Amino acid sequence: MFFLICLSFLISSCKHYLDTEPYDKITGEQTWSSENLTTAFIYQLYADVLGNDSWMAAYASPNAARSESCTKNAMTGTLNSAYWSRDRAELMSKTDNYGWLDYGLLWRIHTAMANIQASNTFSDEFKKRAMGELHFLRAAHYFMYAKQYGGLQIIDKILTLDDDLQIPRASIKDTYDFIISDLEDAAGTLPATAERGRASSSAANALLMRVGLQAAAYVDGGIANSTYYDKVIKSGQALGLNAEGSQLSPYADMFRSYETAIASKEIILGRERNKTNSSLYDTPMQYQGLWSTGKFSAYAQQHFPISVTMNFWGMDGGAWPTQDLVDDYLVADVDGTIRQWDKASYVSTGKNVDEKMYFSDTKKRDQRFYASILYDSCLYFDNQVRVFFRRDGNVSNANSKINEGSEQEYGYKAGNTENYNSSTGYCMLKYFYDKVVSLPSPSDQKLDYLYVVLRYGEAYLNMAEAYLMKGDFEAAKKYIAPTMIKHGGFNADKVMAYLTPLTGNNWGNTLFEAYKKERNVEMVYEDNDYYWSLLRWGMRTSGGVKDGRYVNSGYVIPELQGALRGIRISRDGKSYSFFTDNNAVGEARFSPKRYLLPINETFRLQSGVAQNPGWE
Repeated sequence: MFFLICLSFLISSCKHYLDTEPYDKITGEQTWSSENLTTAFIYQLYADVLGNDSWMAAYASPNAARSESCTKNAMTGTLNSAYWSRDRAELMSKTDNYGWLDYGLLWRIHTAMANIQASNTFSDEFKKRAMGELHFLRAAHYFMYAKQYGGLQIIDKILTLDDDLQIPRASIKDTYDFIISDLEDAAGTLPATAERGRASSSAANALLMRVGLQAAAYVDGGIANSTYYDKVIKSGQALGLNAEGSQLSPYADMFRSYETAIASKEIILGRERNKTNSSLYDTPMQYQGLWSTGKFSAYAQQHFPISVTMNFWGMDGGAWPTQDLVDDYLVADVDGTIRQWDKASYVSTGKNVDEKMYFSDTKKRDQRFYASILYDSCLYFDNQVRVFFRRDGNVSNANSKINEGSEQEYGYKAGNTENYNSSTGYCMLKYFYDKVVSLPSPSDQKLDYLYVVLRYGEAYLNMAEAYLMKGDFEAAKKYIAPTMIKHGGFNADKVMAYLTPLTGNNWGNTLFEAYKKERNVEMVYEDNDYYWSLLRWGMRTSGGVKDGRYVNSGYVIPELQGALRGIRISRDGKSYSFFTDNNAVGEARFSPKRYLLPINETFRLQSGVAQNPGWE
């Protein structure tokens, strides 16, 4: 049977954060006769949908942070290994396998739908909510792959042997309309609020906003009168978004501590891991953190000692933030005027790199910078140690350009010689919980953890983007401002002064460029947002996809091309310079065929579905 072949080919084993042992011994008849058991069945669907490890488009997994190197925001891995940067260097091919719809998961969703609707014992209220959750989960699963491939096989029922199992791909429009219809059903039937980890009508509207922007670009080429933008705005209104940003919480609270994350009013939907079956291995900090067991130069040992063992076994280099990303964080100058950091007066008045660029004492830079980026001379590891990314520093990669030429200059290989530390001069801090202790193995570090799936900060920017693309620049500014004020920490009047003269919604226009920066610093390391946003904006310029082809030859996205940038700080911390570098696979390259990923050729031939343009 075709589906069994596809299933064996595409589905690999994965770790679920919910233990299903009690339920795999319960019969289907028992499951569909009990509201509690049916709810448990749906809980497992949440785990499988939201915990999917498809790193190109995952919702909430360690891969969602590591995939940032799809863009020039991050360099993934160490300098002697490429890791997940094939996509960045245009080395993808149709023999790669980036996943496809999970037929087994869809069968379980449709089985649940059929049995819940047929039940004579479930209350109407239970049926309504359960069906809303199932529509939401089906939409979430479909959207993850629609982003990657465009049109998908639409399966909306339990398939039997009497059905034609050679299901063709639907058009991109029909696929997105199917997803949006599910989310509209969910928004109309789910409760306004829900227990942690369960979808509400707010979650359905928030996801619909994300889907609508992508649909507008790929289906309609981002034309101003696209009905998808109207759907985004309608969902934003249903969420109660306002100029005050009243739903927003302190930014660091959502990403730096489990206790503050679960209390945050901004998080609409999260995916939690419980310490009874979760360890450091299951979090981004295992893959994004620094490694040090004391193997660094004598100079670093004397001037930058580390008194604890930062031992994250298996840590493979993470995704080091680049100077490209750091440059997007704005600064309030002496008079409060919002500027790019290199245009601020501090650059000429500062006595050292910290005063010129980071302002760590006065915190004048966008507050999200301090919550997201670890930089030279910061305290780290529950404030136990001060880390130095500078030349010959205790966590600067000895093989990176930070320490290039050190053997000629100093007579030895400078920096940290373990090659598991920063190659760019920065480390990720967002999603890193401070309260982590030093243990021989990360599997011994048990911890509760929360991944953000949907939150109001993104919803505000989605609302802003819909208005921006429709050409209503004043409304767009209204919804750009709240995250700058509430999360960036900038003065409200100064934000409006910064935004007021900006205009335009095309590449190079001042308002569009400002929006790109704001979205990048707000959403970095979440759901690979910047990558899909860049593709969405590029597809708008390309005119969308019609009849399996791009309307024109395809826009080449400048932000997805060229070398990565890092910072080299002198040993005394007083001066700096920038350098360019690449992963082992080479510099970032982009061709229009990247707007839709290649479908694995073996699967494609078995299924009979058409290949995406450029990958034939």
